[in-house]
Amino acid sequence: MSDSRDVRLRNFVKDKIKETLLKVGRKLVVEKGVEALSARKLATASNSSVGMIYSIFGTMDDYIAAQNVITLSELYIQMKKIVLGKNPFNNLNHYADVLTLYIEENPNLWYLLYSRHLSAEAKKSTISEARIIKKIDILIGMQAARLIKGIVGREKRLVIKVLEMSLFAISGYLLGNKLGLRSGINRSNLCKLLMNTYLAGLASIKETR
Repeated sequence: MSDSRDVRLRNFVKDKIKETLLKVGRKLVVEKGVEALSARKLATASNSSVGMIYSIFGTMDDYIAAQNVITLSELYIQMKKIVLGKNPFNNLNHYADVLTLYIEENPNLWYLLYSRHLSAEAKKSTISEARIIKKIDILIGMQAARLIKGIVGREKRLVIKVLEMSLFAISGYLLGNKLGLRSGINRSNLCKLLMNTYLAGLASIKETR
């Protein structure tokens, strides 16, 4: 019985430390940017240690993934609050408005999410990330299916994937100065962005064959 209590106590303490590390790291990113998020800076800001951070999260990449789950969950909650109407086109635009507003209000947090998937060596989403992304996909996919009737099975999954990729690509554009794009917002860059999104969609089609 004593051993059981000790295990519960250790787990409780570990959860509290994890909660604190995520809260402190989130504040660092919001106030000082992604550059301020390193194991050493996080340890100093949270009165913890680098060893403790790695003990709880494994790697900083896993820590960032945990932060991204919080970000995506916040976005999902905001999307769920929308009162949907009968017009699926309008509903999709409402979702786009929520995404735009969230990025404008939380640029550093979104950049943390965005930058993790930028490089060619970027890791795939963790299971936790994938679960919340799927929830968001379902919301969007339901309206897309209503808008373009008759899409089922593989085609439906593809539509949702392309929509997801399109929104993600354009979300990077909304970050403006974070990606050095604000000074270069013009017709040419916008066309390139849309073209690259289209090419990403074609790549998805190839993967499903």
